[in-house]
Amino acid sequence: MPVETENPEYTNSLSKWTLVRKCIAGAKAVRGAGTVFLPDPDPKEANKSIRYNPYKTRAQFLNVTARTRNAMVGMAFRRPPEAELSGIDYIESNANGSGTNLDQLAKTIVGDLLEVGRIGLLADYPSAEQGMSKEQINRLGLKATIKTYTAENIINWKTSIVNGESVLSLVTLLEDYEVNSDVFSQEKAKQYRVLRLEDNIYTQEVWREDEMISSFQPRANGRLLNYIPMVIAGAYNNDPAVDDAALYDIAEINIGHYRNSADYEEGIFLHGQPMLHIDTGNMAASEFEMLNPNGIEVGARRGIATSGGGNSSLLQAASNSAAHEAMVMKEQQMVSIGARMIEAGGQAETAEAARIKHAGDNSVLTNIVQNASDAIQLSLKWVAMFMGVSIEPSYDINDDFYDKTVNAQLLMSKIQLLDRGVIAADDIRDSLRKSGEIEREDDEIVADAEATSPV
Repeated sequence: MPVETENPEYTNSLSKWTLVRKCIAGAKAVRGAGTVFLPDPDPKEANKSIRYNPYKTRAQFLNVTARTRNAMVGMAFRRPPEAELSGIDYIESNANGSGTNLDQLAKTIVGDLLEVGRIGLLADYPSAEQGMSKEQINRLGLKATIKTYTAENIINWKTSIVNGESVLSLVTLLEDYEVNSDVFSQEKAKQYRVLRLEDNIYTQEVWREDEMISSFQPRANGRLLNYIPMVIAGAYNNDPAVDDAALYDIAEINIGHYRNSADYEEGIFLHGQPMLHIDTGNMAASEFEMLNPNGIEVGARRGIATSGGGNSSLLQAASNSAAHEAMVMKEQQMVSIGARMIEAGGQAETAEAARIKHAGDNSVLTNIVQNASDAIQLSLKWVAMFMGVSIEPSYDINDDFYDKTVNAQLLMSKIQLLDRGVIAADDIRDSLRKSGEIEREDDEIVADAEATSPV
C-alpha cells in the first residue's frame, strides 16, 4: 500500500475535526466552507449570487466554540505550570526548535486536546555521525526538541506487543516542506515522515511522491533506540486510539445556530421592510402614468396623484419568531454543556457553586490537563536521554481551576485547635497556602514572625 494510506479511525474522524477547527477559526472560515455548513436554500438556481451568497453573507456566526476553548485553556493556565528542567533548561525558551517556549507549547497541547481530542509529541534529535563524543555534539549545538503534530497530520499508526506491552510500531506523519523555486517563493509541498520499529530498532524515513528520499536511525548516547519516542496524547488516554473531542458537541450546535441565523436574517431582509400597495380604483393604467410621470416615490415630502377612487397602504409581514426561538434554544444548549461565557442572567456565583455546577466539564478538563502534563513529561524525559542528562525532568500543569477562598469560621476553628495543641501551625499554613493566601515557605514565615516585635 502507498505511504499516504490512512488509518480507518483517521478517515472516520477527519470531518469532525474539520468542523471544530473551522468553528475555532471563526466566521470567515465557517462562511468559506460554503454549503458544507450552510445548505443552499435554492439549490436549483445556478447563479449563486442571486440568493445563496447574500443568504450566507447575512448569516451571523456566534463563535461560542472558540470562546469556550480559550476560557478552558485560561482556567488551566491561571497559575504557571511547575517544571523541573535541570540539564535541559534550554527547552524552557525553545521547546520545538522554532522558538516556541515550553509553556506556550503546553497551551497548544491543551487547546488541541479540547478541540479534537488528540495531538502527537515527538522527541526529535538531529542526526549526528556515529561515534561523536558528547563534547563534539555540544560544539555543534545539536539539541533535542519536542515536535508537535496535529491530529490531522498523524494519518496512520500501528501498535505491536513488545515484552508484553503495546507500543507504537509505525507512525506516518504528514508534513509540509518548502519548494525553493526562487528566493521569493513561499510554495510548499507535502511529504511523509515515517517512524518505524523494525527488528526492534527505531528508524525514521522521509517520503515524497511514493519515493523514500532519506532514512536514518536516531541514537541516544551512541545507542540505537528500541522504541519510537513519540506519545499521542488524548482527551481520555495517552494512546494511539482516537478519543472524542470535548468541544465537538458545542461546535455541532454552534453550526446549527449559524444555520438558524441565516434563515432569521433572510426573513428580516425579505419581510422586515414595508411594501407599498396602491389600489388605483377605476383609473386606467395610462391615466396613472400620466399623473405620475416619475413613477411612485415614497416619503413624507412626496405624493402620488390618482382619480376615480382607490387608496394606498403599507404592507408589512408579521414577525416570524421560529428561527429566533431556535437560536435561543441552541444558545441554552451550548451553555448547558460548558459555554459559560454566555450564561443567562450573568449573576455572580461562588467558587463552590461553580465547581458543583460545572463538575462534568471540569472532570473532562482535569483529565485533559493531566494527560497533557504526562505527555510533556514523558517527552522531556526522552529529550534528557538524547542530551545525556541523568536527572529526570518534571512538568505539571495546574488542575485547580477555581480560586479557593478562606472560610473565616473554619479558620478560627483551626486556630482554636492550634491553641489546644490538636494541630500544628504548619497545618494552618498549608490550608492558607492551598487557598492562595500565602505563597512563602514555612521557614521564611517563622523567621519573619520571630523577628517581628509582638507589641
